[in-house]
Amino acid sequence: MGARDVREILTPFPDALLEAPHWWVALSGGADSVALLYALAAYRDAASAPPLCAIHVNHGLHTAAGEWADLCQRHADRLDVPLHINVCNIEPSGRGVEADARRERYRAFESVLAEGDVLFTAHHADDMVETVLLRLLRGAGPRGLSGIPGERACGAGRIYRPLLNTPSDALRSAVEAAGLEYVTDPSNLEIEQDRNYLRQVVLPAVAERWPGYRETIQRAAGLQAMAQQRLSQLPLPRTETAMGEAALVIEPTIGVAELAAQIHQWLGESDADSPDRRRLLELSRQALDAGSDRLPELRWSEGCLRVWGGWIVSVSEPAEDWRLPEEVVVGEPAEGDWGRLDWEAADDDPGLAPGTRLTCRASGEIESVTPLNRPQKPTNKWLQEMRIPPWWRRHLLVLQSKTKPVWVLPVGPLSAAAATEGITAAPGVRPIWRLSTSL
Repeated sequence: MGARDVREILTPFPDALLEAPHWWVALSGGADSVALLYALAAYRDAASAPPLCAIHVNHGLHTAAGEWADLCQRHADRLDVPLHINVCNIEPSGRGVEADARRERYRAFESVLAEGDVLFTAHHADDMVETVLLRLLRGAGPRGLSGIPGERACGAGRIYRPLLNTPSDALRSAVEAAGLEYVTDPSNLEIEQDRNYLRQVVLPAVAERWPGYRETIQRAAGLQAMAQQRLSQLPLPRTETAMGEAALVIEPTIGVAELAAQIHQWLGESDADSPDRRRLLELSRQALDAGSDRLPELRWSEGCLRVWGGWIVSVSEPAEDWRLPEEVVVGEPAEGDWGRLDWEAADDDPGLAPGTRLTCRASGEIESVTPLNRPQKPTNKWLQEMRIPPWWRRHLLVLQSKTKPVWVLPVGPLSAAAATEGITAAPGVRPIWRLSTSL
């Protein structure tokens, strides 16, 4: 018994999946992911499929976490599937352990997916039903009530969920019939968490009265997905800040209710739950009435929207305790909680000489700068002119040679870059700063 015993849980895959460079499977060690691993391994052995790898994320939240990782390794070895084990450190964000663990898990997934790779996850029909009901109880709209998408982008690759129509009982039965060992997380039996309460208390009662509730809720979710797809085709005045934060342009002639509807549609394109209608209407009213010196905002568990400069911005704020690198080498990538620094050819634009060592400072530490071919100005005033959001103006990454700032990211070069010997070069490179996805 083994992989062939659970192969039948998979339906035929689209051709695009078979053309992916690599397949990955998210392996927790639970019955669902073990079933998926063995099914994919059988598919690999029986057909022409991409190379298969697995990733296990050890959150370190349970005393038996090491044993679960060992179990995943045994399954992977048995099937000749390379396993990547990612040990993460959960930093509390105030949103709860479950949300923090999910953030780290998807960060780990993104780290292994190369361009075009596909990650399979074992989300099943019961996960879909629970997600729809939880979002309904939180007041979600069409996007939230459409449930878990069958596939979506993840880093450079995509996530694919082939088991959304398969009940968890069927997966567990397949694994047990095949004699495969799996993990049972004892925390799933605790009912303090909303999802566990729904699973352990509410849904058994629902099943007694409406035994076909899974199919009914999935059908309703499908209808909501159709409605959301139609909504997503309506035009929205989109833009983004200099920091890459998504933003919605406020049309001055729009009404409060229409602007609230636009915000809801815009938020519906992400996985975040939307605030309720009352709060969206209030933000819209403030956005249309607020003076230029005010920054009305709406915070909720999923994020922060802030009105600034005629836009509604989905804010990514820097952590007060993040630490910029002390030094970078021009041309060499660097990465930390502050984001990632890459380099690209400057062509005919000002550039920096590869191999040059530069120190780093935060823009808030520098009183004034002299932009390239422009007069000296207070740093904050210059950044204001360059439409850097005010919550970022003290936290930009500044590269300097000795004591002279030569580049402010993401704004551009300073006059010192051209005046300092050995800094400019032809051809040179210029820095590209991307924020961490965890912000």
